[in-house]
Formats: sequence, C-alpha cells, structure tokens
Amino acid sequence: MNNLRYLLVLVFMAFLVFPVYADVSPPADLGMKIIPGKIVENSDGVIEVYSTTGDIPVDKLIATSSDPSIVQIMGIDQDETHMISTVKIKTFAAGDAKIALAAPGFSSNEFDLTVYTNSNIATKLMIKATPSTYATNGPVYGYIAVESVNDNDVPTPMTSDMTVSISTSDNNIVTPHDSNLVIKKGEYYAVGQIVVNSAGTAQLSASSTSMQSVSTSITVNNVDSQNTVQLYVYPKTINAYAASSTYAVVQLHDASGNPILAKSDIPVNIQVTNASGVGTINTSRESPLFQIGEQAVIKKGTYWSYVPIEVTAGTSGTFNVTASATGNLVSPPVKLTSNTNNTLLDTKSARLDSLPILTTGQKELIGVIHLEDPSGNVLIAKDNLKINIDSSDPSVVSVSDVQMDKGSQAALVFAQVGETANPVTFDVVTDNPQTVTPLISSVTADFSSLKAESLLSKVLTHTKIPIAYYIVKDNALGFSTGELSLMVSPSNVIQTDVLSMSKDQPILISDGVLLKDGLQSLSVISSVFSSTFSIDGTSSNPNSIEFDYPEKIIAGLQNTFSVELLDSQQVPTYSDHDMTIKLVSSDPTVIQMPDSVTINSGAYFTTFNVDAKSEGTSEIALLANEIPLSKFDVNVISIVPDVNIQSSDFGESGVPMSSEITATYKQVPLKGLHVDWKVDDGVKIQNMDSITNSDGKAKMTFIDDNSGQTHIEASVSGGLYKITTSSKDITINAPLVSGNSSTNISKNNLPILGGIDPLMLSIPIVAGIGVSLFKKREMFEEISEKFNLSELITEFKEKISNRQEN
Repeated sequence: MNNLRYLLVLVFMAFLVFPVYADVSPPADLGMKIIPGKIVENSDGVIEVYSTTGDIPVDKLIATSSDPSIVQIMGIDQDETHMISTVKIKTFAAGDAKIALAAPGFSSNEFDLTVYTNSNIATKLMIKATPSTYATNGPVYGYIAVESVNDNDVPTPMTSDMTVSISTSDNNIVTPHDSNLVIKKGEYYAVGQIVVNSAGTAQLSASSTSMQSVSTSITVNNVDSQNTVQLYVYPKTINAYAASSTYAVVQLHDASGNPILAKSDIPVNIQVTNASGVGTINTSRESPLFQIGEQAVIKKGTYWSYVPIEVTAGTSGTFNVTASATGNLVSPPVKLTSNTNNTLLDTKSARLDSLPILTTGQKELIGVIHLEDPSGNVLIAKDNLKINIDSSDPSVVSVSDVQMDKGSQAALVFAQVGETANPVTFDVVTDNPQTVTPLISSVTADFSSLKAESLLSKVLTHTKIPIAYYIVKDNALGFSTGELSLMVSPSNVIQTDVLSMSKDQPILISDGVLLKDGLQSLSVISSVFSSTFSIDGTSSNPNSIEFDYPEKIIAGLQNTFSVELLDSQQVPTYSDHDMTIKLVSSDPTVIQMPDSVTINSGAYFTTFNVDAKSEGTSEIALLANEIPLSKFDVNVISIVPDVNIQSSDFGESGVPMSSEITATYKQVPLKGLHVDWKVDDGVKIQNMDSITNSDGKAKMTFIDDNSGQTHIEASVSGGLYKITTSSKDITINAPLVSGNSSTNISKNNLPILGGIDPLMLSIPIVAGIGVSLFKKREMFEEISEKFNLSELITEFKEKISNRQEN
C-alpha cells in the first residue's frame, strides 16, 4: 500500500503543477505583411497575418478598416497549418486608414495603411512664366507654359486632349496672346505667348474643367527708356563786330544726368530761334545771320558731338539754340547773345567752360575755351595762341595744349581720359588764373547677363523639353546686342541642338533632352557670357523594383510573393508595356523561383506563388531591362512536429512487443506523414505502419530474441513539416522463472503492475515533475510541506538502492 500511496502522490502533483503553467501564459503578438508593399487606389491586395511569438496558429482572426471608403476588408482565408491568415483587401481611394487585427490568444494590433494615388493619372496643373520680370523699355513678348502632373507632382501625359484657359488679372499690364492652350493626348505640356503692356504686377491663371486653377505672377518694371540729349553752347556770348563762331555741344545723359554711351547712332538737329521762340532763324548757309555746320551725330559707343555756329558780322541780339533728336528727350533751349562791340584783341586772358566727363579711357571733348577780359568782354586772339591747362591728376584727365587761331574767339579742348572717376581740377595758365573742377563720372557697368531656364517647372527625362535662353539687364528681360553662339553642358546630362542667338533677339526657344533624373546643374556659355541653371527632371518610367513576400516563409507551404514597380520618388508607377522580370535563387534547394514573371502593360505589380523547399536562406536576384539589379535575402523556416514514441520500458525476449509513434502539432494530430522505422540488428519487425493515421499515429510490432537493451527509432516527415526523429531504449529481460519471480516480489515487498515494476515507472514521472517544480520553486515548497515529500523521496532512494543491490 505504501508504494501505491507514493504513486498517487506523484500523479496528483503532476495534475496540480502543469495546469498552472497554462493559465499564466501571456498572449502572443500578431505580425503582418501587406502585398504589394505599396498599394494604389482601385487595387486588390492581401495582408498576411501570422504570430511573431513562436509557431502559434492564428485562428478566428478578425480584421476591420477604420475607413471603408479608402480600403475595405473583403474576406479572410487560412493556410492548412493555420500558421498564416490572409486578409483580402480592396482599395477605393487614396488616403490613410487604420487596419485593426484581433484573434483569440493574441494581443490586438492596429497599423496604418497608406493607399497611394494612381500615378498614371494627371490630377493637377502647373504653370510657369518665362521670364517673370520685364521692363517697360525692354522686349514685350514672353512665354507661358502649363503642364499636367499627378498628385506627386510628377509630369503625367494626358489620356485625352485637355483645353486649358489662360487669363490675366490685369489686361493693362499683361495679356495672354493665346487664351486657350491644348495639352494633347500623350503629351504633358503646352506653351503659349504673352504680351506685356505697362508697368505693374499681374497674375496669370490657368484652369481646366477637371483641374483646380493655378497662377503665377508677372512683374513689369517701370524704366524711363528715353535718355536726354543735353545741349551746351560755348561761349554763350560772342562779338559779332566781325564774323565769329561759337560751338553747340550735345551729350547723351541718363535719367540721373550722367553721361552714358550711346547704343546706336543718334542724329541731333541744331536750330537757332529768336529769343521769344516764335520764329526760326534761317540757319541755311544763305542766311544773313547764322550758319550751322553739318548735322551733329552722337556715334554708337560715344557720348558727345558738336557743331560750330557761325555768326554773320553785325548780328546783334539774344537768340535760342535748340536741339532735337528722335526717340530721346532734349534739354531746354540755350540762350546765345551776340553783340557788335568794337573788336578787342588780346592774348592774355582765357576762360574754360568745362563739360561733364565720362571716364572712357579714350580721348574726349572736355570743354570749350574762349578769350575774355576780367570785365567779361569777349576778346579776339590777335595772334596764334597755345593755351596750357594743367590737370591735378593726369592719370584721370590729361589735357593737351589748346591751339587758338588768330582772329578766333573760342577753341575746343580735348583730353586723354582715364578709366577712374577720381576728383580732378584744371588750372588754366593765363594772366588771369582760373581753376575749374569738372563733373566726372564712370562708365555705367553693363549689368547684362545670359540666362537659361526650362519653360516647365518639372520635366520628364528622356523627352523633348522647351528651354529658353535670353539676356537679362537690370534683372529684367533685355535685348541681345550681338550674335551669340551658345553651348550647353554637360553633354552626359543634357542634349541640345546647335544654338545661336541673333542680334536684338529677345528670347531663343530650343528643345533639349534631359538624360538624368533629379535636380541637374547645367551651364551655358558664349564668347561674352556664361551662366548656370538647373532643371528638375523626373521619370514616370520604373526606376526600381520592390520585392514583397511574407516575413514567415514556411518550407513545404505555398507562399505569395509580389514584384512592384516604383518611380524615382519610390512611388508605385504603372508600366506602359509588358515588362519581364527575371528571378534567380542563389540556393534552389531552399526556395525555387520561377524563371521570370511579367508585369503587364497598364499594371504596377504582379503576384505569384512560390514553394519553399527547406529551411535556410537564399539570395533572390531580380533583373529587368533599364532597371538596376535588385537583391533580397529570403529566409525559410520549417515547422517541427511533436513526435513521441510510446512503448513498454521492459519486455521479455522472444515475446512480441508493440511500439506506437504519435505526431502532432500544437496538439493537432498530423495525418498522412511518412514514418521511417529503425531497430537494432537482430530485432525482427513483424508489422509496421509507414503512414500516420487520422489520429496522427503509426504502430510497429517487433520481437527481440536477445536480452539486454534494444533501441527503436522512428522518423516522421512529409508536407511542410521538418523531418523529426524520436527514439526509445527498451530493456529486454530473459524469460521469467516462476520461483525467482516469487522470491523477488517477497524480497522487495513491491507488487508488479501489468508486468512492470511500479518503482521503475515512477522514475520518469518524478523526473518530469522535478523539472516543472524547479521552475515553480514556491509551489514546490508548499507541496513539499503538505505531503512530506522530502521523506518520500528519501524512501524512494533507499528502495531503489536496495533493489539494485539485490
């Protein structure tokens, strides 16, 4: 009875301990994988859900969408192992939704799902004006371009012709020459002209029936385009006692009153009128009063001109000298006084009337010198004179000696002028000294520059795009002043035709082809100018491949893979032709890929099924024309079944024995697995099952004619399960003799249960419970006190020791 008591205590402990572990197991975690990885509106996809905490089946999965208008749950399937649940989804619109997942035994999970816009559909307009800044004295024509783009601002060709209306906020400032532009089917932009009218800022807008209006700003700077022809008459008083002359000098001045160089020849007419300005004095050579030389012309690249005015002897009075020039403003008339005083001859007193000086680095007219006494009376040279004028800084202005002929009243003064507008003074060497400080200014720098830019905000690479080349002056559109040959580089980034800009051409438009994606820095050079510009290029063609597959790939199971096309912005893009992608597995024994898959024209991904063969890792290479090589490491795992052999621990030689193997997975019987039995040499197998039945079991019957230890082993394999082996050692006893048996029982006072020593049966039970109790130390202590286990274990040890000795 004591032995039976021991056994009952041990069995009770086993039932007490093991349920406790089941009750405290934490919930497992759910993992998921979306296929394809990036899904587009109006597409079908799947979400594969699995356990991230061990090999736990996912049963009774529930999935919901926070926004069914974006994505809907269409159904849930399971594979045969229940390891993976497949959630079927359908997308209807671009946006973000939350997908919630829950299953018994798992912590619930929620994740964000982004649905991308169909990149193959144009949804927006872009508008760009070239140039955007004009001047009232510059060219009046420019360009406006509209282009169709998708939601990612990638230029997208139209699927049908689209009319775009161009309007202006102020027709007085800018007017579209083309009020309607048409983006043709298969194209993504259209270009029109605009006309600037007056100074100000206006908005140009583009709109269509299916897209939102967009606008851009145009600025026209107010620039006084008319320079002034400034008239000087020196000397202003002459003595007409005898025939004499004076000089009319004209200079071209800007709005600030500074001399500027003429960009073209400017003819200037000089006339003399009476003091009231009512009538014009006859200035022909037949006139009895005045005779004016040839017409004054301010030559291109210079800033002055002059003509002598000859006065007939005896002319007396005050007259107005006027100038006129087409396309330029003119200064007011200058009064000229002529008197007939007695002639005074002198060579000692000279006076300089200086003119504004421009530092051109050339020989320039800087003034007119005449003879005058201290009382202001005009004198006439009685001899040929040489008059010296000293400069305080000859590097700025170096004045040549002035020659005045006998009988003359005035002479022109020329000087070599430098290129620096430093202050300078002139000392006129005469009996009545004179110091003159002239107005001196620098040549205005020409702020013209060459500019190049695409008419489009964004362009598609490998397609023709319009590029504008033009001259900018004072930050506004200007004219080209000469023939320019242009070269654009680098040639490995952009291709253009041979470019030449003609004189006075406002804008040169020429096609180019951008060869690389991204913001590309380019340069354009000519013999006069050089500048840099950039063009933002992108491609709607596939730029890379995304390879999506379950994170848990189980050997023996069919798994769903997908190949997806992405553009340069890593957004799903559609193929405009059938695209073949080749797949190569580095280890076909682990996973075997199809030789190739095809993404059909008008699609952005394809899915296919793959059979994983065995546990391991294989590199998968994906190759396609015009797309860089892509490589991915794929891991395959195997499911290990629970395999267990049941058989007696002891047997008798020559007596048939049976052994049974059981294969389960997560307590589910595994039917149809192949069983391979192995026994020691000399052991005869009488009958065996090679396939597990519906209960996951297979049996074998054998006879061992020898006594001692015999080893049996069974391996289970098949389907998605990894080959798993279980074995057992059985003690084969010699045939029992009835007398000895009685003696043994008497000696040990132990009953034999079904031919098995109950003491030996208790050993594995004690070992199993010992391991469990080791993990639950506190429970062990509680049970030990209740059943006095320490004494029972001590008694067990003594009985085992005694039995071994006997």
